[in-house]
Amino acid sequence: MPISKKSKIQREHRKAEAAGTRAPVKPNGLPVKAPKPTSICVNCRKEIVNTNLKQLELHAETHDQKVWPKEKCWPKEFPGTAAA
Repeated sequence: MPISKKSKIQREHRKAEAAGTRAPVKPNGLPVKAPKPTSICVNCRKEIVNTNLKQLELHAETHDQKVWPKEKCWPKEFPGTAAA
């Protein structure tokens, strides 16, 4: 009798775990994604994904532009003269 599909998958998983190459998966079988990189606003401490620069600019506009420009909210993403 041939090996069942479930047994074959379990065998592959054990082999990959022993080799250290098995990717983490959720209970439903989907792979676990890496978390997106985030930055924290210096003024209000809100955490936003830092790969979307437009979203960071829009958030910075909610603060008073004379006191807190985008360079002051996000010093790593928008280096400028306001950080000095």
